[in-house]
Amino acid sequence: MSAEGLQILIVDDNDMASELLSEFVGLLGHDAKTAATGAEALTLCENGRLDVILTDIMLPDCDGYELAARMRKQLGNGVHIIALSGLPKNSQRPEAVAFDHWLEKPVDLSTLEELLARVERKSA
Repeated sequence: MSAEGLQILIVDDNDMASELLSEFVGLLGHDAKTAATGAEALTLCENGRLDVILTDIMLPDCDGYELAARMRKQLGNGVHIIALSGLPKNSQRPEAVAFDHWLEKPVDLSTLEELLARVERKSA
């Protein structure tokens, strides 16, 4: 982990939700980037180190399960992938194992803050 905090990618096609979440993690001392599509997220994954990915499940160009599986394959187990969705987790999908955590929307910010603090401690 860098001195600035965690490097976080937020993937959500809802611009307002992405911006608010980005501001929240910034207040916690982390650096956040946003992507509105799976393709944009995969490009950002290629261009830098990431500690955490927060992704919606219903994206305009792909399914969040498939995106998480591709990111896990591309980035390995060093990145923490957290689903943020209004849908319950479908554990029957093989790609579900790509997620480290699942948070249902609306996200409880104190729960997210605790998860990010745990990632920080593991990275330190």
